[in-house]
Amino acid sequence: MNDTSDMSEQAREDAAIDAAELKGWHMPGLDFPLIRLVLIAKAMDRLNQRSLADHAGMTMAEWRVLSRLAPGAGATVREIAELAWADRAEVSRAASALERRGLLARRDNPRDGRAPLLYCTTAGMAEYHRVRPLRAAHYDWMAGNLDAAERAEFDRLLTKLMLRIASAADPDAPSRPGVPAQG
Repeated sequence: MNDTSDMSEQAREDAAIDAAELKGWHMPGLDFPLIRLVLIAKAMDRLNQRSLADHAGMTMAEWRVLSRLAPGAGATVREIAELAWADRAEVSRAASALERRGLLARRDNPRDGRAPLLYCTTAGMAEYHRVRPLRAAHYDWMAGNLDAAERAEFDRLLTKLMLRIASAADPDAPSRPGVPAQG
């Protein structure tokens, strides 16, 4: 074997040792990559929450709302919840908090008088532009041990999974996935 393959094998062994030390990473009967993805998401939420509190004085829910509104036109709570895959009540509470801070404003919705359109205020846009580079640096740090090809492949695989899961999670989907029928 050449040095490159030896180093690659060593890196795999090191990763296996490191993974063995992660709490909850290996669970008998539940040793599935998608369960590990949930664990990663939960760990990321903790880091994101801490980072946002420290650098922006806001919650993850508030950032989700602000970041969904800033790039485009106004949106309803329902539309933001769908874009963020979040609960409408969580989005509504976050929107109210952002509104109290002057970062968001509500306007009448000509399409539906019951669901106001939410917009970033000038202060909201300024906060978005201040926090966005910090968020980008935070996400770059989290994926810092992946090279460009690994990041691209990871993104491709995540997209592939999300396409399957999103179609099943759609409330208008004709059927839901479930446990295979027992014979």
